[in-house]
Amino acid sequence: MILLSALKQNLRIWAKKFLPTSIIQALRRISDRADSQARRARVESMPEVSKETLLNDLSEAGISPGDIIMVHSSLSRIGKVSGGADAVIDALLETITDEGTLIMPCYGSADEAFKSSKKGEPVDLRTAKSAVGKITEVFRVRKGVLRSSHPFSSSCAVGKHAEYITSGHDAGPDVCHADSPVGRLVELEGRVVGIGIPIAQGLGVAHFLEDTWDDFPFEVHSDRASITYIDADGKETTRDVSRYDPKISRTRVDYPDGQWICKTLTEHMIRVGLMKQFKFGQADSWLMEARALYDELKRLAQKGVTMYLTEDGLSPENRDVLNW
Repeated sequence: MILLSALKQNLRIWAKKFLPTSIIQALRRISDRADSQARRARVESMPEVSKETLLNDLSEAGISPGDIIMVHSSLSRIGKVSGGADAVIDALLETITDEGTLIMPCYGSADEAFKSSKKGEPVDLRTAKSAVGKITEVFRVRKGVLRSSHPFSSSCAVGKHAEYITSGHDAGPDVCHADSPVGRLVELEGRVVGIGIPIAQGLGVAHFLEDTWDDFPFEVHSDRASITYIDADGKETTRDVSRYDPKISRTRVDYPDGQWICKTLTEHMIRVGLMKQFKFGQADSWLMEARALYDELKRLAQKGVTMYLTEDGLSPENRDVLNW
């Protein structure tokens, strides 16, 4: 799955360089339809998964009443869920109870957000769909769910701390500053949960480290740029936001050239006891404490190990800190 994803990403990069936008968009629609059909076929071949099974799986994983959890997910990896995405969300909410808080990323495209702003058609967070999975989009439109104020990297939350977690995202230009949802997840000692996804897609805490620690080994941001969008309360907002530098991001854990560091960090987090693995339906899943993850990522970064490290750049000191 990782190799196929990397191949598709490299093809997209090639296409952006050499093909007209209209052809790229047409090819993307074809690819998306093919992916959707393949997912449906895979899910239909799986055994049915009930909400009761999901509740038991969450209990076995150690998720408890009162937990604050940020969940990254893939519905198709869970299996043929009776009740679909709603059943998954219900299982999560019933497990953490009203005393807990459920957070999900509801990211969009930065490129599209800036283009819309320039055309005078700003992204409207009241209606802008989540681009990070079916579960997150179903969660976004649920009654009582709040959405943070960011034009392309917002998070949604419901529960005891939802208002606090989503209320400060417009306080700074960076995606994961101290008052962002990820920043407040760390502050409140919440937990990061990955359902059917690799660690690469759930490392917002690593961005929090980059955005708040002055001694991070190198600069990861491009210059700030002004953007206009409409927040979840319907207020038009114009402010400067930061983006991650695409040249620096090329070897990041969630990019094709970051496959080695994705595998290496996963193995390391398991080895040091930070990542707990569990099954959620048919999905290989994991759980990490946000504060402990932050502390370990900072310790690694102090020794030159970041989610941008390549195997070619591995030094004897890096090997030592990774317990190789």
